[in-house]
Amino acid sequence: QKMSNIATIEYGKNGQMYTASNVSAKIITVVGTSMTGLILYNPIGSGKYMALMSAGFTLTTALGSISSIGLAISPSQPVIPSSNTVGSAVIKSSTGGPVNSVGLAWDVSTLGVACVTQRWFAGLNWITGGSGQAPYQFDTKIDGELGLLPGAAVCFAGLGGTLPTGMGSISYVELSL
Repeated sequence: QKMSNIATIEYGKNGQMYTASNVSAKIITVVGTSMTGLILYNPIGSGKYMALMSAGFTLTTALGSISSIGLAISPSQPVIPSSNTVGSAVIKSSTGGPVNSVGLAWDVSTLGVACVTQRWFAGLNWITGGSGQAPYQFDTKIDGELGLLPGAAVCFAGLGGTLPTGMGSISYVELSL
């Protein structure tokens, strides 16, 4: 079993771990500037680096074609996202403590710069006639390999004929710059 060298328990005890998630199902989109699903944003001037720890996605509808799910990052830039809708997106302490995160979570956002998928972690195959494989829940351990500087955002993105509807979650640690 792989052990991380990140002090996850210490970050939790110090109140630095958070989880952004949807609490109702949303459809995800292909990469671009107008994104739907779950979008996590590190505001310009936050003074924090958001180290991504893990992400998960669960399907709430069956798909009728092949589909892939990944995490896409919109790079740090001075353009503040617009048309943001909180909807069912929330940020909570990962340990049940107070929520002091600088992060913002949305169901819909128009980002200043298009996202690029940086980690594909889930896929569904499909065979015409409906005999495809249909797992419904996916996780990826990130352990800080991806993160957000101030002005950057991460979201779920899809690729395929029918894009997934479901609920996502992203856990992260906030570190001072």
